Amino acid sequence: MQIPVGQLWDNLMFFLIVGIFLELAVAAIFSVRIIDDLLNTKMLRSIKNALVMLAAFGICAKIDALRFFYGTKIAVPELVHYILSSLVLARLANLFHDFVGYLKERVKAG
Repeated sequence: MQIPVGQLWDNLMFFLIVGIFLELAVAAIFSVRIIDDLLNTKMLRSIKNALVMLAAFGICAKIDALRFFYGTKIAVPELVHYILSSLVLARLANLFHDFVGYLKERVKAG
């Protein structure tokens, strides 16, 4: 069986774009100045990550095309596919958040 790498790459890029928008949407909620100062606490960061996870599960539940192996011939049980897709989307959103935080630190340091 030949794995369609091009389709997987397209799916990953689609996930990255949706993950960026997901992170921006959740970050908009936490952009209030008072909450931004509190975001340095572990509890509030955990709440933000939980919101990202819930949003990722909701988005993947509503959009059928937002499945990681969508359009490929790789057979995965539907529940596993849904959970895997949601976790990948949430991780890409958090990866974007970490990247933006890294850029902010670099700008402040230099």
